[in-house]
Amino acid sequence: MSKRIPYSENIIDIDQEKCTGCGNCVLICGGEVFEVKDKKAVALRMEQCLECGNCEIACPVNAIQFRVPGGGTGIVYECG
Repeated sequence: MSKRIPYSENIIDIDQEKCTGCGNCVLICGGEVFEVKDKKAVALRMEQCLECGNCEIACPVNAIQFRVPGGGTGIVYECG
């Protein structure tokens, strides 16, 4: 990762009613964004999000929705 350009919108939404607190998001997240508090997932460190979307894929009850940040924001990767 080269740099992060701030974004104003929330890119991870967690439906607390659907969330079972299984912890899959905590296990899969390389950025250590999630924690389980009071038996529900919470995204506490959004600034560490790697924008991979694995949290949404790993959630067995579809409680997490991930959106790629709008153009010109988010992580800018450099190759080479």
